[in-house]
Amino acid sequence: MKWTTSLVTVFVISMGCGGVQLQEPKGPDRSQLPGPAAASPWSQPEIETWTLDNGLNVWFVRQTQAPLLAMQLVLPRGSATDPSGRAGTTALMVDLLDEGADGLSALEISDAFSQLATDYGVSAGIDATTVSMAMLADKLDASLSLLAKILTKPEFAEADFNRVKAQRDARALTSESNPSSVAFVVARRVMNGTGYGAYSPNGVRKTLDQVTQDDVRNQYEKLIKPQGATVVIVGDVEKAALEAALEKNLGQWTGRQDQSPIEPAIKPTKVGIRLVDFPGSSQSMVIAIRQAGGTTAPDYYQSEVFNKAFAGAFTARVNMNLREDKGYTYGARGAFMRLLDDGAYLIYAKVKGETTKASIDEILKEIRLVSGTKPITEDEVQSAKSSMVKGIPGRFERMANVAGELSGIVAKKRGLAWYKSRIDKIGKVTLALAQDAAKKYAAADSFQIIVAGDKAKILDGLKSFGLPIFLYDAQGDYLGPLSADAAK
Repeated sequence: MKWTTSLVTVFVISMGCGGVQLQEPKGPDRSQLPGPAAASPWSQPEIETWTLDNGLNVWFVRQTQAPLLAMQLVLPRGSATDPSGRAGTTALMVDLLDEGADGLSALEISDAFSQLATDYGVSAGIDATTVSMAMLADKLDASLSLLAKILTKPEFAEADFNRVKAQRDARALTSESNPSSVAFVVARRVMNGTGYGAYSPNGVRKTLDQVTQDDVRNQYEKLIKPQGATVVIVGDVEKAALEAALEKNLGQWTGRQDQSPIEPAIKPTKVGIRLVDFPGSSQSMVIAIRQAGGTTAPDYYQSEVFNKAFAGAFTARVNMNLREDKGYTYGARGAFMRLLDDGAYLIYAKVKGETTKASIDEILKEIRLVSGTKPITEDEVQSAKSSMVKGIPGRFERMANVAGELSGIVAKKRGLAWYKSRIDKIGKVTLALAQDAAKKYAAADSFQIIVAGDKAKILDGLKSFGLPIFLYDAQGDYLGPLSADAAK
C-alpha cells in the first residue's frame, strides 16, 4: 500500500514538473462535417452485342469473379398497352407466366428452378416488361430451357387466373388503406387522366375487376415476342457457349410486339388541391407535382442536378427545412418521375397531421425561394454533381447490379454508351444551367397539391391557400369539388 502511494505521488509530481506529457489520441474533427472522399476510378463495363436470327438482341458482359450469371430479358412495351379501363392486365399476365406452362404446374416449375438453384422473377413497367434470372453458370442451358417453356407455352388456366387475380385484388385493396400509396395513385390520375402513365402497372381494384382471362391471353400475344427485345447477360460464360445456349433454347421463339398506338395522357387544366380523406389518420401524405420532360428531355442533366441540390438528398434544402429545422417529417424528397414520352416533377413528404398546412407552406416557400430570391448556389451544384458521379460505381458492384443497370438503359432506350457519357454530361452542368432548371420547374403556381389525410382535421388549413379543393377516392377517381357549404 505504501509503495502504491509513493508511486502515485511521484507520478503527480512529475506531471507538475512537466516530466510526463499526456497527449489526447487524435481522431476525426467533430466540429465540422467531413468532406467527401475522392472519386473512385471507374469505367462502364465493355458490352458485346449481337442479334439472334429471331430478332432478339443480346448484350453480354463477361465477369469471371464467380461462377454465376445474371440475366435480364427486356421486352420493349409494358402496361401502357393495357386495354382501356383494364389497367393491371400486363402485370397480371406476366405474373401468370410461371403458374403453368408446357404441361408443368406452378409447383413443378418452382421445383425445377429450385433444383437448378435458379432465381426467376418478372415485372411489368409502364414502358417495358422485364424477366430476370440469376443462376449458376453451369446451369445456363437448363435454366434457359425452362424459361423457354414459360415464354412460349404458358397455359393461363382458369383456376390459376382466378387465384392470382384474387391475390392481386387483395393487395390492391390493402394499398387503399395506405395514405402514401393512395396519394401517388391520385397524383398519376391528376397528371394523366386515364391515358399514358395514369395508372401504375398494377392498376387498381376497379380496373383489375374488369380484366378477363381472354384479356390476359390477348396481352400475351401482343407483348411476349422476341423481335426488338433485348436479353442482358452478365457473368462467367464464354461468348460462344452463350450464343449456342441462346440459339438452342430461344431461337425458335418468334414474333414481334404489337405496335398499336398508346392512349395519350389527359393533362389537368386547373391547379388546385386534390384531397383524399383518411378519417382518423395521424399523418398526411403531401405531394406537390407538376409537368416535366421524359427520359429523353433535352434538359435532363441540368434538371437532375437542380433537383439533387434542392430536394433530392438528405442534405438538400427541402429535407433540411421540413425534417431537421421544423421536425414535421422523417424525410422530404423531390424527384423527377420519367417515362419514355412523359414525366413529372414532384416534392413529397409524409408529415404529422397537425402540420399539414405548415408543411405545404414550407414546400411552396422553398419552391418560390429557389426560383427567385435564393437561387441554387455554386457550392450546392458542385455537391450535387459530386454525389451523382460518385454514386455510379456502386451501381455496378455485383453481377445482378450490372444486369439491372444495363436493362434499365435498354428499357429507357438510352443506348450502349449512356453511362460512358453520363459522367461527362453531369460535369458540364453549370450553375447557370441548374438555375435555369430551377426557374423552369420551381414555378409555385404550376404545382398540383395532393393531400391524403384526415379531412376533418386538415380542411380548414387547406382552405387558407385560396385554391379550389377537389375530392378523390382511394382508387384515384374524382368525386367532385368541395361543396360550397364545406368550403365556407
